[in-house]
Amino acid sequence: MTRLFAGRLLMPGALAWALACGTAFGQASQETSAANPTPQNSVKLVKLIASLPAGTPYLSLRLGNTLCIGQPRIQTWPGGEVAQNISPFVVPFKTELEHAGYKVVTPGDNLFDSDSAADYEAAAVVTNEHIEGCVSPGSSLFTKHAPGDVRGSSSMEMDWQIYSRLQKQVVARVHTSATSQIDKAVPGGVQQLVAAVFADNVRQLSSSPDFRATMTAPKGLSEGLQTPGAQNKILLSGSLKAGPRKIADAVGSVVTIMNDLGSGSGVLLSADGYVLTDAHVVGDDKQARLRWSDGIETLGEVVRVSKSRDAALIKTDPRGRTPLAIKRGAVTLGQRVYAIGSPKGKEFQDTVSSGIVSADRVLNGLRYIQSDTTVSHGSSGGPLLDETGSVIGLTDLGVQNDGPAGLNLFTPIGDAMDFLSLEQQ
Repeated sequence: MTRLFAGRLLMPGALAWALACGTAFGQASQETSAANPTPQNSVKLVKLIASLPAGTPYLSLRLGNTLCIGQPRIQTWPGGEVAQNISPFVVPFKTELEHAGYKVVTPGDNLFDSDSAADYEAAAVVTNEHIEGCVSPGSSLFTKHAPGDVRGSSSMEMDWQIYSRLQKQVVARVHTSATSQIDKAVPGGVQQLVAAVFADNVRQLSSSPDFRATMTAPKGLSEGLQTPGAQNKILLSGSLKAGPRKIADAVGSVVTIMNDLGSGSGVLLSADGYVLTDAHVVGDDKQARLRWSDGIETLGEVVRVSKSRDAALIKTDPRGRTPLAIKRGAVTLGQRVYAIGSPKGKEFQDTVSSGIVSADRVLNGLRYIQSDTTVSHGSSGGPLLDETGSVIGLTDLGVQNDGPAGLNLFTPIGDAMDFLSLEQQ
């Protein structure tokens, strides 16, 4: 195998209250099929945080049987984040995911282990919530309801994070949004509305391609992996706000890196000028010259290097350029990907090639994305993008063989970030 760097060839070395009185939730499910691999990994719900915008009217109740015409009683969110008691949410989480074919671990699964381990841990932030209910005052000539029975509708938005305990990193992020409705007033209607809309969000999570790719990844991908050491975090400012980009526009955030060793490529990942590349591109140099797609050159300082993961971080002046979005987590075999780099240096800067994800590999304890995307010397450190223009990897290794070309390996973006202790902001 050879590193794809010009100049030399190197060998690779407070919402839970609503569920306190009992729950009822939908039983609809997504069945696994021959088109979807069987999940091999388990997951456990470990944290739920409510973080609604301040002033959000999350609960609105009116009095009435047939007609809801009473003055609404409204509760608004005061602002801030509040950790929730997850106990009432564990049952709908487990039920919905198991109906979809996933393996779920709960604290009660092993009475001798209070911290029943799972391959992955799930946490979520409730970013928006609204419940509108009609509270029955009691039976009338036309209806038979106990005082306090509730019917109505609910909506909820959630941001999920799936964390690998072994890799010590968030491997998938999924946003879900759902609504639910109860047409007939029932005891504990508010509790049931919360439970139902939470369950609907879990169903959406179960059908997410990113979640399924994570849960169906071969266990071998997480065995014998090298793990990063502890070091101070470096924040990638503006990274979380970076949105989808057309591939043609993404070249504006990719650089050619030039030094005495030759040339390679890099990608802008923060608004304040952090550029990610391969360690073998910068070598032992403390500075590098960066050439942008418009021909402007800036000087960069090498601020952190992980030779074991072949990743390096350069700080430069981005001059207002926009960083590319980051897509951590598992990849899907066969998905379309694009590589941007500078084969043979600045003469062929901003070269775009495309291919598919061929495999997920572990070599010498390090994970790689294998792709048939064409890359060559000078492309090292350049980004591998998905179809939304998000960075999923860095060009690293080319495999020498006597057959057709197209055996290239890319460092998963999450691994490069973890070995350099980078965090999105």
